Amino acid sequence: MKTSQYVRQEKAISVADTSGIRERWMWGLRLLRDTEAMSSPKSLRHGVTDQLIAAAVSGGLRLSAREIQRRLQCARTYSTEAEIRQALADFETWEELAGANFPAYQADEGAPPADHRTEAERNRDLLRAAVDLFGEQGALFPLSDFEPVTATLKELQAYADEMRELTQRFVDRDTRRQDYLDQLIVAAAGDMSVTWQAASDRMGGTA
Repeated sequence: MKTSQYVRQEKAISVADTSGIRERWMWGLRLLRDTEAMSSPKSLRHGVTDQLIAAAVSGGLRLSAREIQRRLQCARTYSTEAEIRQALADFETWEELAGANFPAYQADEGAPPADHRTEAERNRDLLRAAVDLFGEQGALFPLSDFEPVTATLKELQAYADEMRELTQRFVDRDTRRQDYLDQLIVAAAGDMSVTWQAASDRMGGTA
């Protein structure tokens, strides 16, 4: 089981404000949906608790088995953004919410489950999905800007035109750079140990 993202989130929790409710909830959601960590929605696999605690300690952080269970309980109780917003409105701190045993709230009808992923993870997953759907060509357009189910071909064409123009600018600059360098090399009679300034002086220009 990979623990790096749990440690990153634990660091965010350690510097969160006095509430820290949302950060712990997101941590719990990640763990609850981690099939490598959970043997069932109610049970962690053997050894996972120790792994998470050890990973936190290696990062200079503190984490207990009881705290892990509290975060899982929070994630099981609140599956949507609307529910956690209600909890945040009623409780000022994590300790208060946990002390109240995570009271349930009514979720909005049809509300999707909250997304525990970071923006980088969402973009990575979008890229993988695009590659699976379109092959390697799926990586040609940045999925942070173009969602396959909504982006039109007109939008893709505009992006392709913009990138082509930008690429041409770089090509033109590369050509001018090499032409200038070739002149310097000729002025130095092919001696590649000559400095830029010395070659420029022989060429009658400035570096």
